[in-house]
Amino acid sequence: MAIPIQEEYSETIQRNGAIQFIGSNNRDQFDEMGQEHYDFLIEKGLQSNNVFLDVGCGAIRTGQHIIPFLNPNNYFGIDRMPELIEFGLNEVLDKEVIFHKGPKFSVNNNFDCSFVDKPIDIVWCQSLMSHLTEKDIKLCLNNVKETLAPRGKIYFTYFQKGGMSREDSRNQQTHSKKDLQYNQKVMDQIVNECGLQTEFNGRIGHPRGQWMYICKV
Repeated sequence: MAIPIQEEYSETIQRNGAIQFIGSNNRDQFDEMGQEHYDFLIEKGLQSNNVFLDVGCGAIRTGQHIIPFLNPNNYFGIDRMPELIEFGLNEVLDKEVIFHKGPKFSVNNNFDCSFVDKPIDIVWCQSLMSHLTEKDIKLCLNNVKETLAPRGKIYFTYFQKGGMSREDSRNQQTHSKKDLQYNQKVMDQIVNECGLQTEFNGRIGHPRGQWMYICKV
């Protein structure tokens, strides 16, 4: 009998640690990657008064840099694995930052954003869509778009594969440790079918070659 995916993930985290589970080789690389995400967002115009939703926040790799920068109560994080969030809160974020900035987290596997209590300016999905099926990408996009402020934007990364048909993309399974690839045009179709407008879809020099997608309502 196959091990339920939640149990499989928990066993992997327990065996290899939270840092390796989310794709970093060590703590230094974990911190450096988080800094790169922060620098990218600052370049894109992130302001301290923005409200930020980190979907698949994991061990708070990006959040460790975003949370101290934002005004209090402006960071929201979602992840399906409580062990990852607990690691971030206990081992990554400074206790004073947690107390003064008041980040809020939700543990769920269906992108439930009901805990978000203010309009979101930036939705960040780093290395999330790169592991999701089309069905789950749509579930995520449709849920998070309901949280967006009028000028809010969604940022996500994915692996681009030329020549793959729409049908090919449907014959896959969501798994956090497996890379799923999508044709550029297929991803445009998925996004547009969720009622979102494409702003950018291309290379950004990601260390693993993922493409960045930016969209809005």
